[in-house]
Amino acid sequence: MRKVSELGLFERLLKDVEIRPYSEGHSETKYGDDSPTGKPIIYVNDDLYKGSAKKKMMKAESLHLLRLKEPELHKSLMDSALNDPVYMAAARHSYDVVTGRKPDENGDYVPEEKREKRPFDKWHNVSRFDQVVGGYILAQDPDFPTMKNWNRDTMRMGPELRRKLEAVRQEFNREPPQLGVMPKQMSN
Repeated sequence: MRKVSELGLFERLLKDVEIRPYSEGHSETKYGDDSPTGKPIIYVNDDLYKGSAKKKMMKAESLHLLRLKEPELHKSLMDSALNDPVYMAAARHSYDVVTGRKPDENGDYVPEEKREKRPFDKWHNVSRFDQVVGGYILAQDPDFPTMKNWNRDTMRMGPELRRKLEAVRQEFNREPPQLGVMPKQMSN
């Protein structure tokens, strides 16, 4: 069992992370070889995000550091995802959509110039899994237009992964666990 620190998950993810202004888009997280300093840097566009919206964007971006800052937690979540047939079927469907093999929920295909080129494992491990973790934690948050269609209650995954993501969501948002309350599970 992981020892829970006095710091919340968000605070632990931001420890020793530099926050810099950004003008090239909404936000970006860089670390390792991608960072100009080699250390984690979160860039947030100060013109687009101010006050509580900026803090929320920092929170969202900090999730990209989960693998680096909380490797045991990340591995536990990833292992549960990779062993979850419901989740993996949904991930493979998403991959088929982003590679242009299948249409999206509106019947549209991703334009060829925007199609994913990486193999499934690389795409999933580098991009998709972070997106699912963030989507679960930040689902339907009005400050994030990209989260408006994410609904944690209907995300396709088995009960073990859902339970773990719910615990992470509560810790990330500093919510006390609710005894006897189980996360909602979509029927499969």
